Amino acid sequence: MMNDYIAFCGLNCETCEARLATVNNDELLREKVAKEWSDLNGVEITPEMINCSGCRIPGFKTPFCDSLCPIRQCALSRRVETCGSCKELNGCEKLGMIVRNNKDALLNLKGYVFITLRERPELKEQAAAWFHEKWLVPTQAYLECMSAYLKKDTEYGWYLCMKDERMIGGLGVIANDFHDRKDLTPNVCAVYTEPEHRCRGIAGRLLNMAVEDMRSKGVSPLYLVTDHTGFYERYGWEFLCMVQGDGEPGLTRMYIHR
Repeated sequence: MMNDYIAFCGLNCETCEARLATVNNDELLREKVAKEWSDLNGVEITPEMINCSGCRIPGFKTPFCDSLCPIRQCALSRRVETCGSCKELNGCEKLGMIVRNNKDALLNLKGYVFITLRERPELKEQAAAWFHEKWLVPTQAYLECMSAYLKKDTEYGWYLCMKDERMIGGLGVIANDFHDRKDLTPNVCAVYTEPEHRCRGIAGRLLNMAVEDMRSKGVSPLYLVTDHTGFYERYGWEFLCMVQGDGEPGLTRMYIHR
């Protein structure tokens, strides 16, 4: 079952400022959204129009969402849960602009669910075993880090991508990812996406989740070690220096996200 806050087009209504203004009855946010949308669309949108409970949630809708959005009207007429259920998803002209400008929308429509381990603590054992299988670090080491996070002994989190209740991507944040620069902390670690799900932006979204979550808790910058070049740069990471990995014969690249 698709998250109810995922709109027909794949955008996440839960983070939409129009919805936030509505549920919080925030007049200042209504005015802000109305001005931004007026400037963006070249038409007058008043604060009174900024009332929306969500595209697929019963209740208030903005005038555009209610009757003008061609994607919503199409989905309603076809009686699909979202555009992800439509056989014409690939190549749909109506949806094209949305997915070109927001890659997360397509991931949402494809049924990928991105969560923190705190949202699904029952996945701890499964997640520890999955990361162990990918990186051969002892399962107990993962369990200890995850338990500390779940008990709120640390805010260094674990971030997962699920599809059909199967874990297909993930990463964590720990103090040190087995290298000699203990001052460069904390580190993103264990970044992995199952091969058949790669090149869809999953790792990028997980990286952004970690950065945003840590920054909201006052933890910035973040660091990571990798042999890759050209990948992490796409998501705002910068090469910082070379570090010596524990037990490694050569040096490894260290990146920073400021």
